[in-house]
Amino acid sequence: MTAVIRSLADSLRRFGDDRLEALLLARPDLASPVPKGLGPLAARAAGATSARRALGALTLPELHLVEALAVLDDGSSPADLAAAVSSDPATISPGLERLTTLALVWGEDELHLIRPLREGLRAPAGLAPATPDDPTPAEAERRVDAARETLSEVLETLAWGPSTVEGRGRLAAALQGAGIVVADGEGTLHIPRTVQLALRGGRVHRSHAALRRSPTGPALTESIPGSRSAQAVERAFEALRLLGTVRGFDEDPPGVLRKGGLPQRDLRRLADRAGTSTLNYATVLQSAWQAGLIGHDGQEWHPTRDWDAHRIQPAEQRWAELVLAWALGHHLAAVVGTPDAAGANRSLLSDLTRRDGVRTRRGSLLRALRTCPGLSVEEDSLALSLAWAFPLVPADVIEEETAAVLVEGEALGVLDDGALTVLGQELVLALDEDVTQADARLAGALQEAAPAPVDEVLLDADLTVVVPGRPAERLLPLLDWAEVVSRGGALTLRFSTASVRRALGSGRDAEALLALLESASRSPIPQGLSYLLQDEQRRHGRVQISRATTVLTADPEVLDLLQVAPEASALSLRRLAPTVAVTLSDPGFALQLARTAGLSPQAVGPDGSAAGPELAHSLPGGPVDPDLVTVDGPDLRVPALEAVGRIRAAEAGATDLSVTDRLLEAIAQESEIAIGIVDGRGGVVAKQVHALSLEGGRLRARESGSPEEFTVLVHRVTLG
Repeated sequence: MTAVIRSLADSLRRFGDDRLEALLLARPDLASPVPKGLGPLAARAAGATSARRALGALTLPELHLVEALAVLDDGSSPADLAAAVSSDPATISPGLERLTTLALVWGEDELHLIRPLREGLRAPAGLAPATPDDPTPAEAERRVDAARETLSEVLETLAWGPSTVEGRGRLAAALQGAGIVVADGEGTLHIPRTVQLALRGGRVHRSHAALRRSPTGPALTESIPGSRSAQAVERAFEALRLLGTVRGFDEDPPGVLRKGGLPQRDLRRLADRAGTSTLNYATVLQSAWQAGLIGHDGQEWHPTRDWDAHRIQPAEQRWAELVLAWALGHHLAAVVGTPDAAGANRSLLSDLTRRDGVRTRRGSLLRALRTCPGLSVEEDSLALSLAWAFPLVPADVIEEETAAVLVEGEALGVLDDGALTVLGQELVLALDEDVTQADARLAGALQEAAPAPVDEVLLDADLTVVVPGRPAERLLPLLDWAEVVSRGGALTLRFSTASVRRALGSGRDAEALLALLESASRSPIPQGLSYLLQDEQRRHGRVQISRATTVLTADPEVLDLLQVAPEASALSLRRLAPTVAVTLSDPGFALQLARTAGLSPQAVGPDGSAAGPELAHSLPGGPVDPDLVTVDGPDLRVPALEAVGRIRAAEAGATDLSVTDRLLEAIAQESEIAIGIVDGRGGVVAKQVHALSLEGGRLRARESGSPEEFTVLVHRVTLG
């Protein structure tokens, strides 16, 4: 015969290691620090703060079961619970099993909801709080039966609505006269809990949605086979192109708001310069920030030292890191520029776009989309599916995050027209893997879906250059020198005076461009292009800037012009020779001011050779979230399996329990314990008590034989 479960601690003692591990993974706060035994674990699980946090992990049917248990008498049967939620025992069994695993419910034939939830859910399922003045269930049934003769339609409306009733007319007076509604001390009308339960026929919820609603929408159409995959790949590489514009922060860094973040005007300016929408650019920058690729020094945004390592990786690997930072991040890019609840404008790259739990809900949305391949999912149905999984999240938050996932995911190539792309399908699988495996999976998916890169160009006399496919890495510098004419199966660029002047002004090397074109083009370089580059380079002149301290070298007359230019006064140049000057300013700052003065500076290395557009960076980056690599919240401080082993060892008596652990065990066992309380004079007052809860360093207890509770600081408690 199975022993009766008498407490939550007894319930946990029946758990196998797998179930205990599942509990700690779902509620990691219970293992921080690792409790010394199952008794302390049970007491910690029954704490008010931890229990409220666990409610956020419940689905809609599980929340309905909790609300029903808070209304029913303690010790109700599974059959009574099933009837209360308009279901049957077999249907509610999986939800009840999970509530037991989460240590929110214990018992088999007699079910018990842990005390903080039973006492803390004041208005479950819209019912009014129970009061001593409520009529008995029999009296409530009598009132309802009597009122049905004249108020049947109204009673049907009131049954499943809120418990508070507004109105002062004849109908309100009739309801009050029938005892259906009563007035509280402030004159507000409400339906007593027992009366509303009678109106509902003894049920707490009208229906029980045991299964998650699948997102719906029309079937996907593809006029050209493979076009959706091709578009996903194109968007992935477009995101990388936008990410590459971060290198321009060295020369023209955006500012930092007083409370952190990127000013909206700078965001619009950068997006316009990159030739994309503000939302797409914000998504890429937000992901780069969360990956630690950009950061600020309090004044300006710059690439970080992680950027230096990131930019030399293959394109597929760079995209994998970017999209994982988005999927596992805590921020929303789609809300940038909108006001928050306090009316403050939410700026990009700031804590104002952070939202607790958003990455868990984002992962839930992506997994839901994977269950309906071949459908162009409608946003409303996707939001309803998310609301089932997170019933305590406000509806406006659900709608906002659903819309954000659809537009942000499209900017990164993982979503298209309300459906996962071939890259998005792999992202969902990567969410359940560690970072190394996830990176490899995503990089491999992009490499497999993308066409082979093209390493040659077609030059024309009208100064256009065509890349007949996806450009290889070494051809990407062409984007700095020319304007994009068209994208698609091929990339068409056109050189112009403005584009060449802009590239030279940004420190690009014309000789390096000519060498690239000579090696990549099968036809000779058009004479018009050579003349254009030479003329613009000669007109601008050249100033060489090294990171030595910083060192500037130029013809004497050029340095003379730079020294007297008002724009360069902040450099405080010191001439070491007619052709050499030094400044204590950063090389990036010197580059910027030299361009402002009308010159065309070029960054060079210590040996005088061209250093290229990339500078070395030392700035740390990111928000930086220490738990960015997790999906559902902070990691356990120790692996779950190890924590279970330590709890088992403590339960077997391998460790001595502290005062706190012994108090927690007494709480879990709901047994009396003898304690001593140190008074202000150093004396000890002995008491035999029922320990009720232990939170925030305070013990709440009730002395044996007394109904009154008291609270005492734990450090004043001694045990014999």
